[in-house]
Amino acid sequence: MAAQLPAPVQRVLRWIVKGRRRATVPRRPGYAYTSPHRSYGIKRTIERMARRPVFSIVVALGGAPEDGFLKMLGSVQGQWYPRWELILAGGQDAALAAGQSAGKLSDPRVKNISSEKNEGVSSAINQCLAAACGDYVVFLDQDGELTADCLFELARCVNGEDPDYIYSDEDRILADGSFGDVFFKPGWSPDTLMSVMYTGHVSCVRRALLVEVGGLRPEFDGAQDWDFALRVAEKTGRIAHIPRVLYHGRAAARRSAGFKASPEAIGAGRRAQAAALARRGLAGTVEELPQLPGRCRIKYAVRGQPLVSIIIPSKNNAPILERCIGTIQQNSSYRNFEIVLLDNGSSETATLAYLKTLAGAPDIKMVRHDAPFNYSELNNLGARASAGEILLFLNDDTEVLTPDWIERMAGYAQLGHVGAVGAKLLYPGGDRIQHAGVLNLAQGPNHAFLQHGVDAPGYFLRNLVEYDWAAVTGACLMIERRKFDAADGFDEAFPVAYNDVDLCFRLVEQGLYNVVCQAVRLIHHDSFTRGSDADDEHKFKRLALERAALYAKHPRFLNCDPFYNVNLARSHDDFALESR
Repeated sequence: MAAQLPAPVQRVLRWIVKGRRRATVPRRPGYAYTSPHRSYGIKRTIERMARRPVFSIVVALGGAPEDGFLKMLGSVQGQWYPRWELILAGGQDAALAAGQSAGKLSDPRVKNISSEKNEGVSSAINQCLAAACGDYVVFLDQDGELTADCLFELARCVNGEDPDYIYSDEDRILADGSFGDVFFKPGWSPDTLMSVMYTGHVSCVRRALLVEVGGLRPEFDGAQDWDFALRVAEKTGRIAHIPRVLYHGRAAARRSAGFKASPEAIGAGRRAQAAALARRGLAGTVEELPQLPGRCRIKYAVRGQPLVSIIIPSKNNAPILERCIGTIQQNSSYRNFEIVLLDNGSSETATLAYLKTLAGAPDIKMVRHDAPFNYSELNNLGARASAGEILLFLNDDTEVLTPDWIERMAGYAQLGHVGAVGAKLLYPGGDRIQHAGVLNLAQGPNHAFLQHGVDAPGYFLRNLVEYDWAAVTGACLMIERRKFDAADGFDEAFPVAYNDVDLCFRLVEQGLYNVVCQAVRLIHHDSFTRGSDADDEHKFKRLALERAALYAKHPRFLNCDPFYNVNLARSHDDFALESR
């Protein structure tokens, strides 16, 4: 098999098989921003661009410290890319006077349309937008700073991808002048944006689309940028992410709802989420996080009363299986479900006796399949034997903890853009994470936040709210039948490992997004049935072969995760910074 694989994948395979220990990357003691080096060829590169857009940089004024305001002006005037205009609006203040006395407002590309009174950030930005003449609009805080290469990178993105909306990574300027609080963001993730304002700064939007969307709305001041981004996402799918820090915010500045936010910003953010639900015609609630009062997640309502088919493969595991089915039947508030039990050739007396007690139960179907273990084949058989509109693939070594687990997951599964929906799985005891999403790291797919505390926020709330992920584990995976069928189900060439990841990769390749419902919790006795692949030489080599086959089938994902960030460590599951 290995000889038939592409050469790059064979190299990965040899690397994996060579040793079992995870590669470790020394962690950086802290984050430090390094200014980009301007090469001699930048000017010529700009001149040779097929498109040289003009960027309108808009800034709302209102009591900015003079020093921060002057540094903001300097960051704009120090851009490598020269085709810009800076538009200032808002009340008159000392910072503006300082800019005038320093001669920084004499640049003809700077427009000052300030008035005597301050009517709020959205009103000021809208005044800027009315005066803007550029092809794209860039949003900048009055004491924020663009990196020197910011507009150059935006122009390169415009030429390469022709997007309607662009966002980049960002950090903060701390009180001592150092940089920190860096946010290395995932690629475009619509469910993430409904959970948290992650696009933040720098944000750049095609001006024609901005006019169509209608600018900022004063009633959402405090989260006006989040409300705007949600409305933009409803108008276009041409959204690009530049995985570079192109913006420095200020630690003392008012923060958007994606960072540490004021109560006013949190309230405005909640209203923005609710307004997005209403515009999209989606029933649901914006509910507060129990771990972080004031922060919210979306709970979508189930449309109709769809039958949910819970498909459980099992063999000779009577005590474990009985506990699994018992918690489903006793703890589930949603009752329109059936259990499809795939018996993979049980022979133990206790298991056969238990299976006999299930025979004839109105909500349980039994399918006997005496054949060598093939997880994909078993689940495909279960899907064909089931009748539900929604399929829920579940390991027999799980226990349901969250009563409304089915409806929470189904609310996401019914969204048109969502592929697979996963849950938070916990080790026995319920205080440590076994699965909160799958990362595609250097040595292959790996569970994020493994062994971390169940209620830890994670990287920018990623462990508490619904983010999009490259994959979710098949130990608890929900998907609409129509999407499962369109993806041709599980690939039976992956009998043991990576069948769930392969399915999720195919869903992403079809333009769908996989989501983890962090509010749904189950206990998972991980590898109870088959044991750990790392404990057996034969199993470990088989795992390595299947991993290599996964990337031979999906070369796009080899050492790449579109919902991670290239600036984060490729050998850690906790979003540590990459070593330099």
